[in-house]
Amino acid sequence: MPSGGRLTVATAVQPVGPGQERQVTVTVTDTGIGMDAEAVARIFEPYFSTKAAGTGLGLTMAKRNVELNGGTITVESERGVGTTVTIALPVV
Repeated sequence: MPSGGRLTVATAVQPVGPGQERQVTVTVTDTGIGMDAEAVARIFEPYFSTKAAGTGLGLTMAKRNVELNGGTITVESERGVGTTVTIALPVV
């Protein structure tokens, strides 16, 4: 958020599935510049970055690590509005 803004982090534990397994979700929302649909579609591709100095590996590695632990990671974004990243992991 180059000009400042608001960053919100929220957590929750909730039941999912027929056996009522539980998962923890961490949601990070910002009021930054956001991304267009094309960038969101490519956000987890290795070496893709919206930043000039970025390596494009951060979210690729995050997705891999989350999925290796049985979870999911999603990104929603709108240009000029901000971005929301949600990580859901099973409670063991």
